[in-house]
Amino acid sequence: MTTLYSNEELLNTLRRHAQGESTLGRRTYEQRRHEHEPSAHLYTHRFGSWSEAVAAAGLTSTTQPMHLQDATTKWGEPQMLAALRDCRSDTGYLTVRGYEAWRLNPVHPRPNVPPATSIRARFGKWSAAAAQTE
Repeated sequence: MTTLYSNEELLNTLRRHAQGESTLGRRTYEQRRHEHEPSAHLYTHRFGSWSEAVAAAGLTSTTQPMHLQDATTKWGEPQMLAALRDCRSDTGYLTVRGYEAWRLNPVHPRPNVPPATSIRARFGKWSAAAAQTE
């Protein structure tokens, strides 16, 4: 059964899990949330990014730790878009699952293309990245 949440319900859940603190990190939310509550991924999907969801809830977004800041910049935007175009050209479609299958194909692996998670982190959501390749 899929539960539908209004934006206000989602934001109230964030505020409750912030427990009076001014911010709420994604990992902290995932540790505090109950099984029946929305996943952090839903917030990213609905609001464009975790930071945007936190800001919409009236909380302060957290800054990515220095040692992780390069994690989303290993590949530049041109490299990401080129990988997406190559995938679409090779497969005829561009879904997250299809992209990861193409990228990790055991017969023809592509170790020098970014994972879908990096692309999502850069563009906020998969559809935004895919739209730039059309």
